[in-house]
Amino acid sequence: MLDRTFWKEPHGMMVSELAALCGFTKVGDADFVISDVATLEQATASELSFLGNRKYLQHLKSTKAGAVIVTEADLKNLPTEAIGLVFSNATVGYALAVDLLYKDAEHLHHICSTATIHETAKIGAGCYIGDHVFLGKNVEIGDNVYIGRNTVIEDSCKIGSGGCIRNNVVISHSFIGKNVLINSGAVIGESGFGILPTGSGMIYVKQLGRVIIGDRVRIGANTCIDRGALNDTVIDDDTIIDNLVQIAHNVKIGKRSILVSQVGIAGSTEIGNDVVLAGQVGVVGHIRIGDGAIAAAKSGIATSVDPGQTVGGIPALDVNLWKRQVVFLKRAVAPKK
Repeated sequence: MLDRTFWKEPHGMMVSELAALCGFTKVGDADFVISDVATLEQATASELSFLGNRKYLQHLKSTKAGAVIVTEADLKNLPTEAIGLVFSNATVGYALAVDLLYKDAEHLHHICSTATIHETAKIGAGCYIGDHVFLGKNVEIGDNVYIGRNTVIEDSCKIGSGGCIRNNVVISHSFIGKNVLINSGAVIGESGFGILPTGSGMIYVKQLGRVIIGDRVRIGANTCIDRGALNDTVIDDDTIIDNLVQIAHNVKIGKRSILVSQVGIAGSTEIGNDVVLAGQVGVVGHIRIGDGAIAAAKSGIATSVDPGQTVGGIPALDVNLWKRQVVFLKRAVAPKK
């Protein structure tokens, strides 16, 4: 059972209603009001569960859940007393169901008295500005934007309508699109590395660009996106950036790309549409990663990657060559029997 300290009772819904709204194929004549969601092991006869990974197939066979989201292939493993909710991808189905059962609370619509807002700042209708927020000169905030506590939005930045900026975020030199989520601790628009070693010390190159973020982008906690040195750093629509990601100056990322936690991208690299960089991938500067490319976790990408190519290893190679290399090295160093 979920901790009700943080999550209130779910929105009551019949299994048949949920199936219709989510596009599930309901298998079984029974129906009931879903009391909650739970794992296959813990669920009771009034709760909803799902099989997201076939490693838990044994749990599916013995589950007490009243209804389970499964694929067509796994329906045969469902206990006869459980209702099957068939969907092409059970985890996606669960995400759709939870979104309906646990509706987001509407954010508040007022400006807290402790906020500091410059007289030239423009704030749209229906916004919430939390305690100790700072909005600088000529800041523009669209309609229905949520800004959490202690967030700083510096001079001349623009935030599109429907955005959610959580606590302790710092934004400067940035234009941000509509319906963007920025989680706590993110820093957007600070100066990039910009350090040049010389014989007599270090010279800092002033960073004169901006950060441009498209619509429906999600940015994780404690992620840093540097402004451009001269051209802009650009994150296009619908891209998802996890926690603790570093994006350097002048990087350009296309639409619908996914950057998983601890990815680091050096300056002036271009990343196409629908690219996936798994956890801890490192990317050198001034290269191109083509549309639809995938990099396995911990890859070190030192050269450009072709569209649709999957790479892995350090330095990153085509995934098939990398796997052969790993097998070869393992055999080469294995003790002789």
